[in-house]
Amino acid sequence: MADIVQQEERRQFSRILFNADCVLHQGEEEWTSELLDISLNGILIKHKDQINVNRLKPCEAVINLANSESSIVMALIFSHADETSLGFRCEHIDLDSMSHLKRLVELNLGNDELLKRELGALNKN
Repeated sequence: MADIVQQEERRQFSRILFNADCVLHQGEEEWTSELLDISLNGILIKHKDQINVNRLKPCEAVINLANSESSIVMALIFSHADETSLGFRCEHIDLDSMSHLKRLVELNLGNDELLKRELGALNKN
């Protein structure tokens, strides 16, 4: 239990539980998956057996926002895996996608100071 608390205290970015369709691209490969959560620093997707991502090469995720023609596009690098999920760290995000993501985080956090702290941490990385 203490390990979980310490891990949460070290976390700089709040994870937002967000169920959405996500398409992962790597070279000529493409996989459709379910987004489990998102933060300003990356994503966590549901692990599916057919996702055979090369963990050493960058990839891109396109996250379709419900009830909208908008999407969030992130350039990613593999971070971690467990039995049910794959985690990726954001390496680059375009301005439009960042605007959508910032608004999503803002709505879910409900705390302007926490959002400012996370944006500041993002600038330091």
